[in-house]
Amino acid sequence: MVGRAALALALLAAASPAASQSTVRDITETADISGLAASPDGRWVAYRIERPSIVTNRIDVDWYLAPADGGGAPRALGRLGTAMSDDAGSIVPGEAQWSPDSHTLVVRGLVDGRIALWASPVNGSGFQLLADSDGDVEAFAFRADGALVIQEGPSRDAIARAEDRERETGILVDGSTDLAQPLYHGALINGRPASQRFIGDWFDRAPLLASQPRNFHIRIAGVSNAGSVSDADKVLLAPPRPALLKVADLPAPIGAALKARGVCEPGEGCDPNAARLSWWIRKGDGKAIVALHDSDFRQSLYVWSARDGKLLPLAASPGQLSGGRAYYLPCSETMGNVFCVEAAADIPPRLVRIDRDGRMTIIASPNPDPDREGLLAETIAWQVSGSRASGVLIRPKIPGRLPLFITYYRCNGWLRGGVGDEWPLRALAANGIAALCINAMPNAETGEARYAQGQEAVRGAIDLLAKRELIDPARVGMGGLSFGSEVTMWTLRHSSLLKAASIASVQLEPSYYWFNARPGRDTFTDNVHQVWKIGSPEESPEGWKRISAALDTQSIHAPLLMQLPEHEARLSLELFSKLATARLAELHIFPFAPHIKVEPRQKFAAYQRNLDWFRFWLKGEIDSDPVKADQHRRWSELGPKKEEVSTARTQRSTSAISSSRK
Repeated sequence: MVGRAALALALLAAASPAASQSTVRDITETADISGLAASPDGRWVAYRIERPSIVTNRIDVDWYLAPADGGGAPRALGRLGTAMSDDAGSIVPGEAQWSPDSHTLVVRGLVDGRIALWASPVNGSGFQLLADSDGDVEAFAFRADGALVIQEGPSRDAIARAEDRERETGILVDGSTDLAQPLYHGALINGRPASQRFIGDWFDRAPLLASQPRNFHIRIAGVSNAGSVSDADKVLLAPPRPALLKVADLPAPIGAALKARGVCEPGEGCDPNAARLSWWIRKGDGKAIVALHDSDFRQSLYVWSARDGKLLPLAASPGQLSGGRAYYLPCSETMGNVFCVEAAADIPPRLVRIDRDGRMTIIASPNPDPDREGLLAETIAWQVSGSRASGVLIRPKIPGRLPLFITYYRCNGWLRGGVGDEWPLRALAANGIAALCINAMPNAETGEARYAQGQEAVRGAIDLLAKRELIDPARVGMGGLSFGSEVTMWTLRHSSLLKAASIASVQLEPSYYWFNARPGRDTFTDNVHQVWKIGSPEESPEGWKRISAALDTQSIHAPLLMQLPEHEARLSLELFSKLATARLAELHIFPFAPHIKVEPRQKFAAYQRNLDWFRFWLKGEIDSDPVKADQHRRWSELGPKKEEVSTARTQRSTSAISSSRK
């Protein structure tokens, strides 16, 4: 048996440390920045860097302090455990708060399977454990008097006992039971195999005992339970929900200024040219910073002043200016300077400081500069039935019509693999395949209309790029996750645009419905009816034939790669089995994976297989690595025209960037 140390050495030998941003490993190990927090005295801004590693299969987190006045380099506070993820697989941004005297930074961290509070003085002498108990710390906040309010979940031992008790006595199947995933220890929660249940709306999940009352503590001068927790204290712990921010949530004068500027609220049927509200923060001088974004997720910052009630431009980026990877996370402001994470199609995440005059200075840049890689990234736009469609095209600087890969959904910030991070866009481009990420069109009324709209956006993009003589319309592939996977399958079924496809999440089919439709899962059936205007497969057989690829596999003629998380794979077995029988699909299931894969090695594997897949089908290339011989043998047996395809393949490819690049 190969030990962990040997495996680590093998991975290190297989790939050199990241030196660019255009190989699968480089993309997998892209570092992110989050957790921006300004000290009360205005002297410091704390931030966290998240560093994935395929060697350790972890996302390690390191905390830093940057001088707010720009008068020095950032100060390292130290590494503190690993990043946490939510039930869908998204990384939870860093959480840090300052003591009122600005002497201590307190962060919530996952270390050795326990979520606790850790504290570091500003001198960088290292983190010390501050608060830990039988339950994980779920939230914390400082009161004005310096007391620390802490919320903890049920004890880890109690959760483990509840899981074992279910295993031993049998699990009652009700509206909370997720039959698509293993019922006992079917999920990884904070690095531990654990049991989950549905909670709330749609496919939200939570650990066992999540509905139990929480434990609250007051900590004063190092003493826990130093007082009772009031309702006002609990309000301090209420988590912000920046993704749901609306203009109406802002103070009325700022909201009026935004309305006067034509800012559109989500759900209003925004004009493609209208700005949207991203985030806002107060300043201490009666002003506020407001961030807006356009339909291409390009963000601009404005200063609002109570004196004149106007929004004055401060700074703009070709991509995001936010507090992390998500566009709706706020930046941090202190001493008149705004600290933001900037990221764009050709700018990997970096921390920048924006002064009062809008001048931008790079504070921390943990990723390699992609400028030397020989790739072009450009925003393109075209018309679809009178509406504006847009996306970002990444391609190599080589002449001729290239194969094209398309992913559809959202194209914000640094583009690594589309929504969910599955398709290595820059690596595809580096291997001679133009890569296009298309932003979803404004929502149509029904799911079917949205799919058709997406298909037309894909067709329009292909026509545009073919007219510009950049791509070969006969060699187009497509992939997507979630809604993007649904548009991919619709396009695969209803057109001849695609030569190959790849999806990373579940599709609608009868088993998808019956796995979920039962008493207590009313939100599921309500959503199905609301979005697709259908009932059960028995009540609406024609509707299900229209929306379900599993009931229309005869319309699929191009090979499909399915790389599904185990939490969803059982919902689409009819689709796979029919396509596999027709020699048109291959399925890989990732154990423990939620909707979005989290583990670096799983992401690396998905990226690499997708790169190999589209090189194979769009360029006729076979990787010379003997380990992949069986993979390419299997693929050569797929597809309706395998003889034609196989004769065109070569045994080795040359990078579209440079034949001498290591």
